[in-house]
Amino acid sequence: MRPWLALTVAVGIASGSEGDWCWSIPADAGVVVNSPESPWLQQLRLGAYAHHHSAFVDGEAAGSDFWYGRGSDWRRMRATVQAWALGCLGFTVHANVVEDEGRKGGGVEFDYQGLFLAWAELDLKKLVPAVPLDTWSVGYGKRKLKELNEEMDTSINAILTVERSSFAAQLVPFRQATGTTGIWTSGSLGRHRFLVGLYTTDASREFGNWTDGTLLVGGWSMDFSKELGLDEALFTIGGGVQDVDGRDEVYSPWEWVITPWARLRGECWALRVSAAFGENEGPSNTTGGAFYGFTVMPSYQLVKDRLEAVMRYQFVGSEAPRGVQLTSRYVREAGLSANEGIPLLAAGRGDELQSLYGGLVWTICPKRLTVLAGLEWERLESRDREIYSGLTGWFSTRVIF
Repeated sequence: MRPWLALTVAVGIASGSEGDWCWSIPADAGVVVNSPESPWLQQLRLGAYAHHHSAFVDGEAAGSDFWYGRGSDWRRMRATVQAWALGCLGFTVHANVVEDEGRKGGGVEFDYQGLFLAWAELDLKKLVPAVPLDTWSVGYGKRKLKELNEEMDTSINAILTVERSSFAAQLVPFRQATGTTGIWTSGSLGRHRFLVGLYTTDASREFGNWTDGTLLVGGWSMDFSKELGLDEALFTIGGGVQDVDGRDEVYSPWEWVITPWARLRGECWALRVSAAFGENEGPSNTTGGAFYGFTVMPSYQLVKDRLEAVMRYQFVGSEAPRGVQLTSRYVREAGLSANEGIPLLAAGRGDELQSLYGGLVWTICPKRLTVLAGLEWERLESRDREIYSGLTGWFSTRVIF
């Protein structure tokens, strides 16, 4: 796999700063049907994206120093389908097509592994134009609850860090590498937009059933870009309530949560801030109770549209001694019995987590090929006792078709 990464970098260097070879790729690549006048199928687009990681961890846990590395990790590969039919009905599917078991000493399997996202959305505004909204739709299927966090609101192909923060993952976990199934309605009026939905807590790899618990999640956003004179100034308040009993699957650690977040963007800079507070569901008094946290992520374009520097600070705390979970992929992986064999590290639980990430994003071909590199310091503790502290070095290549 390393030769493939080397080839990626070499191609980027050879392309020069202008990346002229990129513009030879048609903007409509992947569009197999484009018939706006058709009464049945107006558009059908096929695509895919793949993220390949390399990483190392140099840390201390359970009183011992350790070093762990993964030279090759197919973090995600997905096939995508988007369609627009009947003039008012949209379809989106993202299917997982890789399973990398390298963390347990296994191999890589390229095959269908289940749905990540899959939904249909009906444009009600086109059917009922008299509705006093600019847009209005209703949808059903598997989606990510992006109204709960700024990092989740940003596509995984566009985030500026190699992976999302543990804070974001605690708010919107992807159990079984899949979104959550539900029904929702969304709309907008002027600079306001809203979304509210009801979801099942079942995490089946296809569509979840409704025999487990339920989630009620919503969000309201407002655009302040004109008042502030910025390219973007989006402020959002989201929240959710989870209703489960002892026999149900649990979607997320929280029982209820409130999540304000904002995204500001100027000509060459951006600032993303997310916060949350709520109550953890449990299942025991060591993991339940209040929790709170925030992330701050400034970025600056060193070379416009080509090279961007980013920093992210994260803080998450909880009332219970194990109410916070570190989701950093390679740190937790290092603790598995097949690797360093540190159970506390594999569990990754404590009551306070801090991290600081710094990195670069090199856009070789816009919306097609991106290389990211970063270094992240993390510290997890419980009742003032250190569980883990260390550095993770990240390298990632993203390819989008």
